[in-house]
Amino acid sequence: MLPSNVHSIYDSYFDALPFSPEVRDKKLCDTERKGHIKRIVPRPGLELVDSCYLLHESCTVGVQSSAAMVELSFCLQGSGEVSVAGSEQVSFMPDSCSLHLMRDFRVEFSFQADVPFHSISVGISVEQFDAWLSELDEGPAYSFEGLLGSKAFRRFQMPILPEMARLLPNLNGPSFSQPRLRKLQVEGKVLELASLGLDTFLFGHELHRSKRSPPSLIELAKMAQINEFKLKVGFKEEYGTSVFAYLREKRLEKAWSLLRDGNHNVSQTASAVGFSNFSHFAEAFRKQYGLNPSDMKRGR
Repeated sequence: MLPSNVHSIYDSYFDALPFSPEVRDKKLCDTERKGHIKRIVPRPGLELVDSCYLLHESCTVGVQSSAAMVELSFCLQGSGEVSVAGSEQVSFMPDSCSLHLMRDFRVEFSFQADVPFHSISVGISVEQFDAWLSELDEGPAYSFEGLLGSKAFRRFQMPILPEMARLLPNLNGPSFSQPRLRKLQVEGKVLELASLGLDTFLFGHELHRSKRSPPSLIELAKMAQINEFKLKVGFKEEYGTSVFAYLREKRLEKAWSLLRDGNHNVSQTASAVGFSNFSHFAEAFRKQYGLNPSDMKRGR
């Protein structure tokens, strides 16, 4: 059994970034890069990581580890590519949520220059992940080994649900005078976020899903009665893009139509096509069409 150490994997990742070690948990404010990295360990085997930075040169960050972990990750701003040895290349983009399972892996993250990047991640030890799943008394019997199989890396991805979007800003709320109470506060919020993510990714429950939220990739695979890997590969061969990128393009096409018709304002349009964050919607719209959504309302 491979070692399971969430914290050592994050150490390897941040060691590989073009930051000096002393800037961890502090603001990055030199002339080349700015932002922050915040790491909170509410209890052993569980870590919350809030990363926000801007690089003025494109770079690729490589991480190799013999350890194993589960990660629930939320990309709030920015985009890039992730390449995993022995697996396919995948993208990360704003308003997306991913569940990663990994062990004995090598991964490379490619970041673009002058593009602000902001993500919030919850690292979960394999022992904690399996303990949570073993307590379930209904649904399929999932485990880390069962979900990962013989692979080194597996990823599930979907848009951030509105319920998740409401939780994320509260993870870094006001600190209590007692540090232990601060950890207790963070632990409660992290557990709520993790339970929502696992419930949606692994069990496809509709309890928290809004009518506008599309099914996850694992749900689509079940609907198509093929495995997730075949769905991803076949879809890309047929359409030349990933399922998630295709969905994002169609959501923005719908937004264009709503704005052109003039019956929705920009915030109503963003909500109607499933964007929980207005600024992320505006950034995505501008990237696809070369103009701001507000320009559509002004008739430009």
